[in-house]
Amino acid sequence: MKKRRFVANIFAALATFAASAVSFNPVDNSTIFYKEGSSGELIFVGETDSANINLVSDKTESEIRNVLLVSGKDTSKVTGASVMIGTDKCYTLLYTLEGDEEKEKTNKSYLCYIKKTAMAPTVKVCDYDTINNLICGPDLKVKFSNLVYANSYVNSRGETVKIQDNIVLTYDDYEADGINIKDKLMEVVVIGVNNDSTLFVPKPKRHTVFKLKDKFSQYEYVSDTFRSLLPFATALLTIEGETIPHNTEKRGDEEIKFGTLEDAKTNVGNYMFSGPLTVNLELNSVDNTPADTVDARHSWKFYNDSTGILRNIYKGPFSDMTIRAISIDDYGTYFVTHTCDNSVCKDTIVTGFKVKTSYLLMPTVFTPNGDGYNDEFRPTYTSIKEYEIWIYNTMGKLMYESKDITVGWDGTHKGHEAPIGAYYYVVKAKGVDGTNYKLKGTVSIVRNADN
Repeated sequence: MKKRRFVANIFAALATFAASAVSFNPVDNSTIFYKEGSSGELIFVGETDSANINLVSDKTESEIRNVLLVSGKDTSKVTGASVMIGTDKCYTLLYTLEGDEEKEKTNKSYLCYIKKTAMAPTVKVCDYDTINNLICGPDLKVKFSNLVYANSYVNSRGETVKIQDNIVLTYDDYEADGINIKDKLMEVVVIGVNNDSTLFVPKPKRHTVFKLKDKFSQYEYVSDTFRSLLPFATALLTIEGETIPHNTEKRGDEEIKFGTLEDAKTNVGNYMFSGPLTVNLELNSVDNTPADTVDARHSWKFYNDSTGILRNIYKGPFSDMTIRAISIDDYGTYFVTHTCDNSVCKDTIVTGFKVKTSYLLMPTVFTPNGDGYNDEFRPTYTSIKEYEIWIYNTMGKLMYESKDITVGWDGTHKGHEAPIGAYYYVVKAKGVDGTNYKLKGTVSIVRNADN
């Protein structure tokens, strides 16, 4: 056994050495190079009973000569640098290269030829026409017919070696990142396919064609077109709120991605906002919408984590891309679902966000000197939906009042700067969580000496 393994390694090394000095090219297009076989054989595949293969020196100054083709006890001299080998057997090829530093040394290589006998593989996709509602299942079944190649040949050691072919199944599909739909080429590698093979592939979301690329012969076969009935849509949800420099909670426009319910529950903590909020709901543009879904209808629903279904927002045709502005005045965790339905299948995507509990804090000093820092007296807050403030000087004179929490006092009264010093404020507010605030305190105006 060790001796046989040693000999095989020597053969492989010699074949590698030979291949580095000589290239082996099919004479015609009906024969193609496949791969290295066991013990370093170079395997060719073709349609006929034999193959003509050219030997081409990799060195321009070298010439191939003394070419011998050995099969068992039979040895034949080859004229020129073209050899013909028969099917289902391996041959030893001996040659020398004139001009090589070791031209007296005989180079060896092992060539094999396999006649392609199997029919082209085909694929049958089991869709909703043959299996009830399979398209709504997690995968499609792909059934192969006609035996995909499983040829055998006799190698250089006289052993029968079986080559079982692998193929690659590809098809065009869509993928979504929660906001946009993009084209994606799907690829599934199938190893050792035969007549009884059934492959499960992710269900396509678009009309597509299944293609089989046979690695053995490098030919490509195309199945019947598959028509998907899966309604597919992506949705966009944006949160609008006030922009408040002193507040650490998220405000401004924020896009939230959709996914599965598990994704929504995992990521909901990443989307925490100060209420009240305006939620904008929008589908993708028509240009990004698969043609399969144009007859579908869609619906939005809000779920509150504590109270269940909050409201049914909207139902309409898929072609209606209108933004729906929804006001959220209560704190808590919300899940938003978008469902597309064409009466055959439904597809639902989910996202979630949190509206924080309320918080209100008043500063004790501000510097209205126009330097861009602390120029206004305004609160730091989260989730305040009602707000009213009154500010008085030490003589009890009303200097400022407002019901808009987003606007602060700039330290003026009737167009004139208020003197530096202390002022008294009274604040009444209510949070989205129902908390009532009644705050009293003092705030001081500080200016530079030259102001």
